[in-house]
Amino acid sequence: MNIITILSDEHSYEMMHFINHSILRTPNLDRLAAEGIVFDNFYSSCPVCAPARASFFTGDYVHQLGTWDNSTPYDGTVKGISHHLTENGHTFACIGKTHFHHEGSYAFTYEALAGYMFRPDIGCYFRDQKLARIGAEKRFDRIGIKTEESFDDRVLKAGLSWLTEHRDEKEFMLYIGFLDPHFPFYVKQEHWDYYNSAITEIPEELKPPFTSLNPSLEWMRTYFKCGSVPEETVRRVLVGYHCAIEELDERLGILLDKIDALGLRDHTAVCYSTDHGEQMGYHGMWWKCCMFEQSSHIPLIFRIPGIEAKRVSSPAGLVDLYPTFCDLLDVPQPSSISGHSLMRLAEHGEDSAHPDFAFSEYHAHGIPDGMFMIRWDKYKYVFYCSDGPQLFDLEADPGENENLLETRANDGVVQEAADNCHRRLLSICDPYAVNERAKEFQKRIKAAMGITAYTQDMGQWVPHPEALPNPDHNHSFYSERTNLSITHV
Repeated sequence: MNIITILSDEHSYEMMHFINHSILRTPNLDRLAAEGIVFDNFYSSCPVCAPARASFFTGDYVHQLGTWDNSTPYDGTVKGISHHLTENGHTFACIGKTHFHHEGSYAFTYEALAGYMFRPDIGCYFRDQKLARIGAEKRFDRIGIKTEESFDDRVLKAGLSWLTEHRDEKEFMLYIGFLDPHFPFYVKQEHWDYYNSAITEIPEELKPPFTSLNPSLEWMRTYFKCGSVPEETVRRVLVGYHCAIEELDERLGILLDKIDALGLRDHTAVCYSTDHGEQMGYHGMWWKCCMFEQSSHIPLIFRIPGIEAKRVSSPAGLVDLYPTFCDLLDVPQPSSISGHSLMRLAEHGEDSAHPDFAFSEYHAHGIPDGMFMIRWDKYKYVFYCSDGPQLFDLEADPGENENLLETRANDGVVQEAADNCHRRLLSICDPYAVNERAKEFQKRIKAAMGITAYTQDMGQWVPHPEALPNPDHNHSFYSERTNLSITHV
């Protein structure tokens, strides 16, 4: 068995045609879904790039890795799936965006256009101040017509070339990282014309009042300058996002056709997912960095030879991909990782041994304290270290507009659901202890880097041994994995 994993950037689960989206054209995602296993309740480990990708690659949660934010990218100190597979005799080729540290060590057999991080995003060091992100408003302006080859075009070309050259190789894993549909949106004229005509006004859900916002999320709105965006600008950004998804879909189609043309289909698993979603203006928020469905709920589609197509409703998350890859390649799973293989869910649609919830966390820019999410049964529970928790019934209220812990606080059913979710949260971590670890680490590294003010100068990663918990540990400036005692459900 071979594995080809395609990881896009910023793709919300609902943004696929087959998920009841009549305007959006995604024939190749629809094709893959019709032939594969769709995980309908799949969640990001952290709704921001670098932490989510670290979790995907290592099978561990962000608080275990210490990859708190986009200033603490994964660097290979904790062995990931590439280390594990190459140590077990497999080829691991990496083509496209990783968002890993540029000085890390990843044991790739082959790499191209790896999309490493070279500069920190220092906004995470000023979480105690209600600041606006420098240049945040430019996200709304960076839309244009594509006139030349893009990064993703080059990634696709390199991926097709590698597949052609290695078609006869056995049991390889090829990782392909696309930028789309992450902004900025530079898109084909034909796509812009179609969606510009189809999207003539913004949905009512993108207009105030935004009833689900609390003080922490209002901080986030301030940070990303979400409060004064004209409706026409919002509409244009929605048009650009739809275009970028269709262009991602086109590349996926070319890749799927190439797999067939090379005779790889019958012994190659295809996995499509993303790191997190895009908030798209829902709840008055843009970018990601929150636990609403648009940001945390992401696609996962697996096409596995010999396993029939199905839809799986059980919750799962990015940490579960590493052990799944191990199963597909018949490689022993490391006993220390937190993820659980999805193979029984893929084969049978259910697995009593798999956790019955998904977990996500956030400790990065724009919010004063950490937030944590549990997706269980029909509920989403969001725990804030600075504010009261939220509980949404996603069946009755898919738009997440009614916090049941405010509107039905005395309802026994609501309180029991919240208690069940909170116990599951405690089975993963102590949120207050994790929050303090994240803030203390960010404070220590801010001092080590000599950063005193939030300015346009984003600084450089400069190791400072006195600031580190373990100065002898290679690359420990960037990763501070710790083992915590946890309470199980």
